[in-house]
This record gives sequence, C-alpha cells and structure tokens, in this order.
Amino acid sequence: MQHGDSRVVRAPWVRQLVIDAGRAARRRHAIHGLFEVDVTSARSTLRSHAATTGEELSFTAFVIACVARAVAADPSVQAYRDLRRREVIFDEVDIGLPIEVDVDGSPFAFTHVLRDAGARDVRDLQREIRAVKADPHLSPSVHRQSWARAYLLLPGFVRVALLGALHRMPHRQRALAGTVGVTAVGMFGAGGGWGIAFQLHTLGIVVVGITRRPVLCQGRLVDREFLQLTVSVDHDIVDGAPTARFVSRLRTLLTTAGPLAGLTTATKVS
Repeated sequence: MQHGDSRVVRAPWVRQLVIDAGRAARRRHAIHGLFEVDVTSARSTLRSHAATTGEELSFTAFVIACVARAVAADPSVQAYRDLRRREVIFDEVDIGLPIEVDVDGSPFAFTHVLRDAGARDVRDLQREIRAVKADPHLSPSVHRQSWARAYLLLPGFVRVALLGALHRMPHRQRALAGTVGVTAVGMFGAGGGWGIAFQLHTLGIVVVGITRRPVLCQGRLVDREFLQLTVSVDHDIVDGAPTARFVSRLRTLLTTAGPLAGLTTATKVS
C-alpha cells in the first residue's frame, strides 16, 4: 500500500517473537560489562593458516570456541534456577547462536544451538555453522516454526509469562535455546562498538566487531586489532567474582589464540 512518499507493509509474523522476548527479559536483573580484547595474534594465526593451507577458518567460530572453553572451566556461570528455586548447573556448554535466514521473504535471525561446544574445535564448529546457514532446515529450530505460529495465537500476557517461565525450566531452556547465548553482530555487518542484547540466557555475549589502532609497544607504535564484546549475566544467579574470573579466562583464550593451538598447516588444501 502506497501513501505518498511512504509505503505500508505487513510486519513479519516472527517479529512478535522478538517483542515478546524483550518483554520477558525486562524481568531479569542483568549486569553488563563492555570489554576490548587484543586479538592480533589470533587474527594473524588465522591469516597464516589460510595462506599456508588454503583453508579459511571463521573468526566467529574461533570466538565461540573461546567462550565455550571459558564457560566449561567453571559451568556455574551458565547455571539456571528452576521452579523449586534450585540451581541447575550443566556440565556441557550449548551455545545458542542467532543465524539469519529467510522467513516468508524477510530476513530473520533464529537461534541455532551448537551442542557441547566446549569439547569441539574451531573447524568442527565452523562446519556446522556454515552448513546451517546454507540449509537452515538442518537446524531443529527451523522445524519448530509450526509451534511458534501456534504460540502466537495465545494472548500477549500469556506468551510473555511462558517465556519468563522458560528461564525457570533449565532443561527446556537448554533444549530450545542452549545454555549460553552468543550474538555475533559481525555475521550481519562489520564495524566496531558495543551492543547490549536481551537477557535470554544466564550468560550472554555480544560480539560486535574489530577495530585497528596503533599501540605503543616497546617504544614504538604498532598496529593492533581489538575485538569489542559485551558480557552480560543474570545477577540473580551469578555474582561479580565468578563473572570476573570468566572474563579473565575468555580474555586469555582470545589473546593467546588458545583454540587455534592445534591447527595443522602442513597440508595444502586444494
């Protein structure tokens, strides 16, 4: 429908899912930390690996591997409180990652869950991410579309209450959205800065982008690459000290390129 210099279109039905998630997230007491991490070594390793072998490994998959390993070292940061006020701590780290797909002609980011990500390498994680982006129907999340449409038939206050209750049903939360949320904004568009997402998980990380700037190192200016990311935790469950230890582990893994240590660069990929 046209109105002068504007047009009116029907909003995608999946947009209501985002609105409901935002309303449910307001009930949580989140704390946020905005960080910069020097990832020059990791970026250099990935470029060297690509030049030597012809295999290009995803920086997003590398970051996810770092997050998963940092969580696996202390899974209490991905705990959930059930309806009986008990804390459920999962040993395996399941990463919920938004991946953009086409829904009825409009782009929409649905959550695909990378299972047991803490025990997987960068190559394996990348393989799954790329496979789901190429064919979204490989993800169980896409097959729940009929359930999502049925859910939207419920009154708004009921939908928001159900989403809020999901956070208190740890095993259901894990099945549908994973135990940790990672939003890689760089998957949708490059650029630096920070972002704060809805608190849908006890622990959520927003990875925005990479900036380059000169840093004084041993008396001379050198170009370094810095990753901006936001770490958010549900303060009802996780305190500051465990969060600080998690951030320290994550920073070390990102800075030292820990998950890339086992890369084999001897074989040329055709």
